[in-house]
Amino acid sequence: MRPIYTSALLLALIAFSASRVQAQAATESATLNAHSAMAAQSIKPPAFPTIRSASGAAPADQAASSPKPAASPHLMARTGPPLDEVNRKDFEDNAGDRAGKLLLRSVPAGAEIFINDRLVGRTPLLMVVAPGKYNIDMRGPRMESGHSNIGVMAKETQTVLINLDQRYPSSVSAR
Repeated sequence: MRPIYTSALLLALIAFSASRVQAQAATESATLNAHSAMAAQSIKPPAFPTIRSASGAAPADQAASSPKPAASPHLMARTGPPLDEVNRKDFEDNAGDRAGKLLLRSVPAGAEIFINDRLVGRTPLLMVVAPGKYNIDMRGPRMESGHSNIGVMAKETQTVLINLDQRYPSSVSAR
């Protein structure tokens, strides 16, 4: 009788352990699902601006029109003057008493100008800079580019003309 009692006790212990492992797995799974559901419920759809008429009432056909989302909450809106104006002003503020002038031009006109890898504007442009050496890069609207290294002397006006090279051919012929 003892061996039967021992084997029954051992089987009961194994069954209890197995059910406990299954219960723990079920509990963990339910917890993960509950957190996922709670996270999904906490996400709110983006708010769209309400368009109102002059009287203050929202038009009836607003739901039919395609709403435009408000600015992204994840991107910081840049405030203040444009970056090229800030960089240009920085060069001019650091020019000093013996400043030189640069007249920057490109063929074709309208290229973005980078002085020492800082955007300063579009061609044609007259700038006041401190005497020294500068790396000038220009990039056109159709992927053209040009580069020049120049030296500016004190109280000198220097004209820089860069012919932009096309990155891709303007026309392709098939034979």
